[in-house]
Amino acid sequence: MKKYLIVNLIFLIGVSAALLAYNYNLSLTKVIADNLRLDDQEATIRAIKKVIPAVVNIIVLDQETSTIINLSTGEQTRKTDTVQKGSGTGFLISADGLILTNRHVINVANEKTGQYKILLNSGKQYYAQFIGKDPINDLAVLKIFDQNLPYVGLGDSDKLQIGSTAIAIGNTLGRYQNSATKGIISGLGRNIQASDQTGANAEALDNVIQTDAEINPGNSGGPLIDLDGKIIGINVALDQAGASIGFAIPINDAKPVIKSAREIGRIVRVRLGVRYVMLTASTAQENKLPRNSGAWIMPGADGSPSVLPDSPAAKAGLRTGDIITEINAIKLQDRTTLLSVAQRYKPGDKIGLKVFRDDKFLVLIAILDEFR
Repeated sequence: MKKYLIVNLIFLIGVSAALLAYNYNLSLTKVIADNLRLDDQEATIRAIKKVIPAVVNIIVLDQETSTIINLSTGEQTRKTDTVQKGSGTGFLISADGLILTNRHVINVANEKTGQYKILLNSGKQYYAQFIGKDPINDLAVLKIFDQNLPYVGLGDSDKLQIGSTAIAIGNTLGRYQNSATKGIISGLGRNIQASDQTGANAEALDNVIQTDAEINPGNSGGPLIDLDGKIIGINVALDQAGASIGFAIPINDAKPVIKSAREIGRIVRVRLGVRYVMLTASTAQENKLPRNSGAWIMPGADGSPSVLPDSPAAKAGLRTGDIITEINAIKLQDRTTLLSVAQRYKPGDKIGLKVFRDDKFLVLIAILDEFR
């Protein structure tokens, strides 16, 4: 009898211990989950606080001339006013005032007469000097003149993974300065055709980042950041046919622009002189091509030539339909695009192109020049 009682006592103690352990584990799991949510929230707040001082609101002004007719005399007088043409976002990339934004943000004004009013989160206001537009990507650089300005740190967009946290900051709708939205990286290496709301001024954007962080009109030129507060992209477009489908130019594609603006005070881009599409398996299958990676040389949608006359590409012997598979033994595939590889070089550099043509490979040599 005593033995039976002891066994039952031990059993009951074991059950009690198991229940205590189970409840402890539930509590511990809840604490860990709560801590993870808190860590994510705190990281988000820190990242936004870190970047917002360097995010700027850009108001684009230009001259507009109107004709005033005196109905009594028929006399006509012309009047010129400075009016707002558009607005967007940018961000400071140096303590002495260099600002990166989208080309389409400042294109609403004439280069010679346009003015660019810059508003900082601190309340300070400046008028910026136009430094230059990127001839091959939707980027532009302005400059304000001051010292010790807040500026952003640049991340490495080549290391991005789908599912990573992304935060977009911008002057939403031109009314809500420094609005922040949060999401994830939804896709990488997208190739899209972007245009303004009228459908005009269409432009091919290569190797862009897709995100579900809300990007609204007015966010153009603003930063896409990670949880460390580093810039991973420049917000550039949204797909209005869907919901939460936004796009950003990878910051690594902008680094040559930043480097040349810092070092020589203007934007220098090397030129090969071809129009191309980066191939994917679906693109290759759709067009019955023998390869599913590389840069496929083809005419523009508007009928513009695939190989520009008197360009390095033309002099090297490139033709419509060629598929460039490598540059200096670097394979062109996925996010390693022709643009991203070519921009590692400078005008005057000689590069070797491995080209697939008529079911065989050949090597062509091109000497890069500069976009003018």
